Amino acid sequence: MTMTETLFGGLLSVTLIFFIARRLSLSNYWSAVLGGSLPFLAYLGYSSNHWQGGDVVAIHLVVFMATAAVLGVFNSMQRRKEKMHWAPRLLIAFFALLAVSMAIFVSIAANGLPPGIAKYLLPNVNGRVMHTGFPGALPHDKNKLYEQHQQRVEAQRKLGWKVSMTGLENISPGVPTSISLTLFDAAGQAIVADHVWLQMLRLANHNDDIQVELAQTGPGIYGTQVTLPASGNWVAGIFIERGKDAYQMRQSLQVADH
Repeated sequence: MTMTETLFGGLLSVTLIFFIARRLSLSNYWSAVLGGSLPFLAYLGYSSNHWQGGDVVAIHLVVFMATAAVLGVFNSMQRRKEKMHWAPRLLIAFFALLAVSMAIFVSIAANGLPPGIAKYLLPNVNGRVMHTGFPGALPHDKNKLYEQHQQRVEAQRKLGWKVSMTGLENISPGVPTSISLTLFDAAGQAIVADHVWLQMLRLANHNDDIQVELAQTGPGIYGTQVTLPASGNWVAGIFIERGKDAYQMRQSLQVADH
């Protein structure tokens, strides 16, 4: 499941559990406690096998508990026929907007912009699949390698290679998926590479990591089949070598069960 599904599915669960508890004559306090904690505990159990990151867990905790608290407050005031002052209403609206914004930003960082939105916001798409997810940060203790990283990026830029990969958007755990890569130089000529590798790294368990070599299937076209063992957050990396020239790119990938 994606973060959007777990987050908004959890919100629905919070609401249902709260009102079921109230129908069972539990107090507003205990109805809110059960409504916020049970969906979060269920999400913790799910995330133990489908880790999405500590920031995502924190967002679920805040959103579930805040929703349960708001339900408890409003239900209590409604029963006493009291009206809430505009200041707390404004604060509740602000934090609700903040929680939704955080969920949207984390979703974009993990999965990238949806293609339908990306084609309007990003230039020069030209029908290609654009991967806009956050590829990961350079570890703090590796900052000494940053100059080498910059040099490699500049060398790749000067090569002017046009690299496009398809197939990752359709990948599912346990299902063999065809991956295709096109490789052309700055003049649009097909490149004959010495080696092309695809590396799949699973963030939750490095024992699931996969590395396969892509075979040339046509001029500038390379392909292979990949079967991922599990869903979750993955990092896909492409490594290309031609003589002394080297090219690499990475992208984050959210693999969901279908």
